[in-house]
Amino acid sequence: MWTALAIPVDNFLLMINSRLTSLERTVLRAICEMYPSDRAALENQLSAAVIGRRQNTGAGFYTDFEVPSVQSALSGERMRTGPNAKIDGLEHGMGFILWLHCGYVTTLEGYSFGEDTSSIDFEAVGCQINSSLQF
Repeated sequence: MWTALAIPVDNFLLMINSRLTSLERTVLRAICEMYPSDRAALENQLSAAVIGRRQNTGAGFYTDFEVPSVQSALSGERMRTGPNAKIDGLEHGMGFILWLHCGYVTTLEGYSFGEDTSSIDFEAVGCQINSSLQF
């Protein structure tokens, strides 16, 4: 299991679960900013989330969350498409999706663009959100 990195945090990151990796925090912050009408509910859910399983699939990763149902549910689409990011060790970077079930965050998916990620240490990997490539 990955562990969170010690990094400087802004006010949003102070709200978010401290067990998230630097990559997870960066991507989730970007997703919250991309969906201003969902931001408060997403931040509340993520701050209360328990991290379940993390898996490097060889084509990306999954981070599973368990969110208490006492948090406000989101409406609309079952997914929130995230940004693209430059990832150390990948020529083409990665894209991200935050999956929901019944209005609650369940999984952060990171996917490569046809590159093998099996040797990427997602706990320590450097990343930079590429705002020009966001969906």
